Amino acid sequence: MRAGGRRKYTTKAILSIILASVLMIAGCGDSKSSEGSGNGSESSGKSELVVTSFGGKYDEVFKKYVVEPFEAANPGVKVTLAPYTGVAKLAQGGGEQIDVVQLDDFDLIEAGNKQLLQPLKKEAFTQWDNLYPQAFLNGSDNETYGLTNVFGSWGIAYNPDKVDKPESWNDLWAPEVQGKVALMSQWIPDILLTAKAVNATEDNMDPVWEAFKAITPSVAQYYSSFSAPESLFGTGEITMAAWFDGRAIALKEAGQSVDFVIPKEGGVLIRSGLGVLKSSKNQELAQKLIDFSLTPEAQKGFAEELFYGPTNETVELEAELQKKVVYGKESLDQLLAPDWNSLLSKREDWLTKWTEATMQ
Repeated sequence: MRAGGRRKYTTKAILSIILASVLMIAGCGDSKSSEGSGNGSESSGKSELVVTSFGGKYDEVFKKYVVEPFEAANPGVKVTLAPYTGVAKLAQGGGEQIDVVQLDDFDLIEAGNKQLLQPLKKEAFTQWDNLYPQAFLNGSDNETYGLTNVFGSWGIAYNPDKVDKPESWNDLWAPEVQGKVALMSQWIPDILLTAKAVNATEDNMDPVWEAFKAITPSVAQYYSSFSAPESLFGTGEITMAAWFDGRAIALKEAGQSVDFVIPKEGGVLIRSGLGVLKSSKNQELAQKLIDFSLTPEAQKGFAEELFYGPTNETVELEAELQKKVVYGKESLDQLLAPDWNSLLSKREDWLTKWTEATMQ
């Protein structure tokens, strides 16, 4: 019995030693793993960068021309695309896990003015000096809070089989398109172009609200989704719409009877850009990714696949593609770049007046 008990004790001891050794090795492994993950720490071997985006085809192109080549050029870096996050959610603490936000120009400027974004400095960007002046999104303190990676224009899309090429923004009110017009719901660019068409001023916007009252019976839809005109043109419900150049040209390239024009009053410059959240623990890496999105290679890809114009002056496009996108100084000079630092304080009142005018 004593001999048997001794053997049992020896077996237990051996098993205990083996188990302790395994746990020690596992513990060392966990320690190294913990050091390596670091929740995106730039001092670690691996970093994760979380970037919000717009979804759909945009995300496909952004992954192809920015995310994948950026990861390839920066071994150990993983870029994760997160759903679109607006200023209101960011202001409520919804950006805790986010490093880079992609937003429209007015939202980036508002986020900067709310001190949610880190000011961007020239020395952190290799492409800074190559950008058009309109690419810089500055706050009321004149700090740059966002850099624009794509240009678009807001004008008139139309069905050339049904109506003549529009010349003026006022053509949206023409009798021949009555009941066949689509406008964006609560959209400042529509308000700004209507103001130009009716010679209104920021001090007297009454003619604008009267114009919206007059056109509302002729509007087939005040749409809220930027993709809505695609189906409306497709079903023949509309023959004219206020819309983006890129989406209209993409529809035309797909074989639809749709074209796009900047009216004589001009168009509105549509700018989408990127900013770095002040709370990001990856400031340097986040700026590096923004810089990468401004390279000629990335911007050429956006022009070719989404018909968004480049914001980098050094980008060279094929002659035929130049005609389809916002390209070069002459093209930019046709477009109004809104002074959002002035307009943001008026936005709530304007949208209230717009709602009152269109609720008939």
